[in-house]
Amino acid sequence: MNDNSQASDQSAYHCPLCQANDATPALTKNGYMIVRCSACGLLYVHPIPTDAELAAHYQQHSYFEGDTDQGYLNYAKMEKALLPHFSRRLRYLTEHLGGPGRLLDFGCASGYFLALAQQAGWQVTGVELSQEMARIAAERVSPGGGQVLTTLDALGDAEFDAVTLWDVIEHLPRPVETLTALAARLRPDGLLMLSTPNTAHWQAQRTPAAWGGYRPPSHLLFFTPATLKRTLEAGSLVRVEIHPSAPRPPLPRWVERFTAPLQARLASGSAHPWTFWLYLWRAIRMAGWGWQRLTHPKDDVYATLEIVAVKQ
Repeated sequence: MNDNSQASDQSAYHCPLCQANDATPALTKNGYMIVRCSACGLLYVHPIPTDAELAAHYQQHSYFEGDTDQGYLNYAKMEKALLPHFSRRLRYLTEHLGGPGRLLDFGCASGYFLALAQQAGWQVTGVELSQEMARIAAERVSPGGGQVLTTLDALGDAEFDAVTLWDVIEHLPRPVETLTALAARLRPDGLLMLSTPNTAHWQAQRTPAAWGGYRPPSHLLFFTPATLKRTLEAGSLVRVEIHPSAPRPPLPRWVERFTAPLQARLASGSAHPWTFWLYLWRAIRMAGWGWQRLTHPKDDVYATLEIVAVKQ
């Protein structure tokens, strides 16, 4: 999370991406209005909560354990669900940078990705606004090979080969400012890699009430490939490549209702036996692709956007 103490402007529509002050209401969720910028198309919460309100929100223990509407049922049990994604992303960084180096994970939560990278030979640093999660992450990484801080400013002038933000950018009230600050800490040709929900996904477009990405006030920004690319470029990053991931095609309505509990257990890491239910869900998802091609062939089926960019 961004630790800048500047209060968010609540007096008018000011787009967090392009600063335009012309937006139209798109939907309401959890009592918050989500608007669409008329200039650049970004969807964002209006008014954006103040920094003090956001800081208090993420210090709540329930955000990481118990609050499924805003946070997680139990983040500590999600390692099994997260590690396959983290392992794939870490391999990408290692291959494209020619080996492990210095890595900053911004919004590192309890440090699953930090520990994985450290085991692979990276020198790791995490930044996490939640003091409770920062403490857990600091205990997870090996002393001498990593550190976890609660503010970006505490890094000083440290330089990194890679910066990562896993499902973080949608939480940032000033994304361009934060990305610019992170890009400044990358070495020349260093890589920034992030992930975020894909608001071009069919469910976000057709059934927004059921789309998990619309989660204000935790999620403040809602990106499509176009608005995400524009945000990275505004944040002093170039050669932006978008890699859609996590395909989740539509299913017949009765199948969607029947499998919803399974999806929730897999997402939370609580499905048991894990391997059986994971492969069953993958089979259901493959069948869903066939259904999608018959019924909605133009749907965007990817629930997550992963993006890689280079320091300008």
